[in-house]
Amino acid sequence: MPAHKLVLDDVFEEAYKLIAIHCSVEEYKLAFLLNKHLNLRLARSRKDIDFQIAGAHVLFALYRFEDQFKYCDYYLVSNISKAEDRSTANPNSLFGEKDMTLKKSYLLPEFKKVDFFLKIEEEINSVSEKLLLEKIKEIPQVSMAYSIDHQQVKSKENLIFD
Repeated sequence: MPAHKLVLDDVFEEAYKLIAIHCSVEEYKLAFLLNKHLNLRLARSRKDIDFQIAGAHVLFALYRFEDQFKYCDYYLVSNISKAEDRSTANPNSLFGEKDMTLKKSYLLPEFKKVDFFLKIEEEINSVSEKLLLEKIKEIPQVSMAYSIDHQQVKSKENLIFD
């Protein structure tokens, strides 16, 4: 009897919109600016996104707003996590001290130049992505913002926040 295989690649596809934001400010400042310009109430989540990447423990800042009138959730997440790595020992050091290096990790490694992602999960198509992009681009601290197609995202499992 031949083996029967089930492929679950696209079974868990959710309806969401993903906006890439290039910005040089910290995440709390961007959350404040998005709240002000988009009339949102993004608040820091109690738990950050926690990953093990290349054996290192990595945290990504997460802000969330649940819009009960439009039946959608907004997530602002940092794409870049900077962590200090003290594991490298310097053999030329007199006291055997460990060197401190700054290691960058990315939530979506295929988009290394993106600073933040705004993910909008919605039940019904109530949020105009074009209008959101126009309002985000009006923020002076934002260098660039654009929509990302789902087919471009290779590591979709990193965008599951619940």
